[in-house]
Amino acid sequence: MYIQYRGFSLEATSRIYAYHVIGSPQGAREFTVDVQNDAFRSPPLRIQDGPGICYTRLKQELDRETSETPVSTHLRIGQSDIQEYVERTYPKPVKKWGAGAKA
Repeated sequence: MYIQYRGFSLEATSRIYAYHVIGSPQGAREFTVDVQNDAFRSPPLRIQDGPGICYTRLKQELDRETSETPVSTHLRIGQSDIQEYVERTYPKPVKKWGAGAKA
């Protein structure tokens, strides 16, 4: 299965990212993923993260898809999606102890 990013459109309150999926048992399909503009106004989500977070969410949904529960053609990114993506993409650095410090 191949997921192709097709670009985005900017709406009044959100960015809508478009994807084309080929090679799935259901054949070629089109999907959109909606991210509210507010998600990009403050850290930690950056504008350049838009395609990546949407791809990640779409891939997760496609991996869980069954014939009884097909993936919706329009998905939305929620706060939990943002938190998971940021934790995975921008992990906090591990604190290193100095040479004379005791653990």
